[in-house]
Amino acid sequence: MPGISLALMGIDGAGKSTLARALREELTARGAEVVDVTWAGAVAALPAGYPRTSIEQLGVEGWRLFYAGRTIDDAPVDEAIPRLFADFGASELPRRIGEAGGRAHQSGVVASALVELAGHYLLRSAVAAPVVARGGVALNDGFGLKNVLKCLRLAEQMPDGEIPASTLRSLAGQVTEIFSDPFLQPDVGLLLDADPALSYRWRMDQNGRLGAGEDLDFAGRPGRDGYLALQGALAAEYRAAAERWGWHVLPVDGRPQHETAEEGLRAVLGDNRVRALLEAGTAPAPKPDVETTS
Repeated sequence: MPGISLALMGIDGAGKSTLARALREELTARGAEVVDVTWAGAVAALPAGYPRTSIEQLGVEGWRLFYAGRTIDDAPVDEAIPRLFADFGASELPRRIGEAGGRAHQSGVVASALVELAGHYLLRSAVAAPVVARGGVALNDGFGLKNVLKCLRLAEQMPDGEIPASTLRSLAGQVTEIFSDPFLQPDVGLLLDADPALSYRWRMDQNGRLGAGEDLDFAGRPGRDGYLALQGALAAEYRAAAERWGWHVLPVDGRPQHETAEEGLRAVLGDNRVRALLEAGTAPAPKPDVETTS
């Protein structure tokens, strides 16, 4: 029987990585093949040639465009970013990129969103679809709407931008409709509906600082207030979309993260499509412990 595509969505710091790891371990223990449908997962899963190189370059160009105009050690970040994702991951840039200063270009942030949108068509067709066709689980811990919409809403707040706010609002609405199309929709979707104030605290406890694009730094409003403003607005949009699509909506309400992850596991494993897939495979194995990170 065919497999399933499974996607998670939520604001920055909601706990998607924790839940994705728990799902990967549990589904693998139950005999399912699980493949990460992410930029890095695609590079690891695909053979050389088309579309791996294109996916690598699209992933890196998204970063390059997003950071155009920013600097680290007085050097332009976009010029320091290599051409391939594997080279980018092996460099020190992912670790230091949050230190970048300077003024980003609104046009670059918007183009970054559209590059990522294009990349999701490749990820869906070249990575997720073959996994599902052979009976596996295509797991995406960051459904595409999340980052694409975030970039557009961030660009809308940037002062003195070349692209009018009305154009960006219209584009954001069109993007939401694009991700509503059945081709890009997962078989099973789960929203981690987090309180931005809690997510901010977890982010700071874990990393001591926010990541790039998580607040309104590009719009001149860095820190907690900018984070709450951006993430609060996005949380409402993600919630509206998830409810419209019939996704599972899991409140992230301040419980220990392992409890939220365990509830997410129960919601996914209790879905009829997931149950049917697992029942057609091997017998269930004992559930592994859930470690927590945000």
